Order: sequence, then structure tokens, then C-alpha cells
Amino acid sequence: MVAVQIRSIRTADGGSLRLYSYGSGPGAVLAGGSLIRTAAYARFARGLSATLPIHLYDRRGRGGSGPQPADYSMETELADLQAVLDATGSSVVLGHSFGGGIALEAALRLPVSRVAVYDPAVNVGGCLPTSMLPALTAAAARGDHVGAVVVFSREIDPVMARVPLPDPAARALVWSVAHLTRDGHAWREMVPSLAHELALLDGSRETAERYAGIAVPLLLLAGAHSPGYFRTIAAGVAAALPGSTSLVVPRAGHGALHRPSEVILSAFRRFLAQAA
Repeated sequence: MVAVQIRSIRTADGGSLRLYSYGSGPGAVLAGGSLIRTAAYARFARGLSATLPIHLYDRRGRGGSGPQPADYSMETELADLQAVLDATGSSVVLGHSFGGGIALEAALRLPVSRVAVYDPAVNVGGCLPTSMLPALTAAAARGDHVGAVVVFSREIDPVMARVPLPDPAARALVWSVAHLTRDGHAWREMVPSLAHELALLDGSRETAERYAGIAVPLLLLAGAHSPGYFRTIAAGVAAALPGSTSLVVPRAGHGALHRPSEVILSAFRRFLAQAA
């Protein structure tokens, strides 16, 4: 099993980012999603590290990295990603969920050589559910992290959407996860950054055609069991970029990179092997 190397790097605005490298050399950099521990991608990174070294990093507001700045924006995320690319020597970017949106933006605006994303969260035509933003922001502002996660989960979690729980039961469920699991402990830390990231998505109503300007090889994956808007996003971007590669992954949900199937790993390996 490949050992992980951990270090911290400085950002252009004086902040810090914690970097986790699975293998030595430039490889590829993964930008992760909202409300997700970087450690959740460890299996994915190890599964790909025989093809290319994989570098994970704590985005601002989580783990070993500094807080989001007061003027947080997509420019913050792109500058941070560029700092990681500079530190690793990589030009290959992978992304999941909100990190997939960062990766697509990087394909337009940073000197990258190829990009692969799974369930990218870009608000194409306003398709992402952001109506819960005022309630989530209010809960985060008063320190009610459990309430914020309940509001968020009711919009994006397929199970909670299908089987709506009364408020007390939903709060009890989220409280138990938040206090009894490592992922839950991380939720409490990341709720403030989640609110800022959702605000960024809510304020951005892109068209898929905007991504027609991407000039590097692009792999678009979406889970067959993920919320349908992720497949809508991937299909829209793929239609705007006929040269891209697009795949709906059978039996895969939004969290599939945390326990990646061989189908997912093989798709990424084939794409990354061309960069090796």
C-alpha cells in the first residue's frame, strides 16, 4: 500500500492548505466536495496511485487548512488549486461535486492539461437545489450545525427526500451521525464553508455552452443513482463539448468515490494513463 505524504503549503493570499500525496511526482490533483472529509477520498487515491500519483488537499474551511477568507469566491478556489498544482508540479485536475465545479472552471481558466470530474456541481440553468440556502445560512449563523445539515440533507440526500422525517427525528439522526462518526465530526467544522459554497452556486446560473471553451481532454462521469440533476449537468456539458468523454456509472451514487467500484477506477485509470 502506498504511503501518504502530508505537508502544508502557502496560498497566494497568505493562507495555508494541507496537502496529502499518494505517491511521488506530479500526478493529478483532486478537488473534493462540500461537507466531505478529504480522508474520504483515500481509497480512491490509493486505487489510482499505481497509474499516477494522486494529491488530495483540504480546501479552505476544513481539516488542516486555514479558514475561508472574508472575500471568499471562485477566485479563492482557483488560486488555491493553482498553489497545489505549483507545489506538486501537476497539470491534471480531478474533481467531485463542488470540487468538480472547481475543476471545470480550472479547465477554462488555469493552465491545466486534462480534467476529469464525477457528479460536478455547476448550476447549469439553475438546476441545483439552492432554495434551502436562507434556512441553512441562518442555522449556520446561530451555530446550529445539526439544523443546517438537516436542511441540506433534505434537499440533496435521496433517502431523506424519499422518506421525509419529522424535525425531531431528523435532528436526532443527524445529531447521532455528527457526534458518533468521524464524518459527522467533520460536518460540524465544515458547515460555515458549506453555506458560503452554496451561496456561490446560488449566485451562478451558468449555461452548459459556457464550457464549450474547454480546450483540454475532459472526462465527465455521473452516478446512475445520484440525484438526477448531476446527470443533467454532465449531459449538458458533454453536449457542448462533443470531443469530451461522458459516462453514466451504473449502480453508483453521489458518494461513489468514497468506496469506488472497479468501473469508476477503470474509467479514471484509462483517462489518466494518457497523462502518464
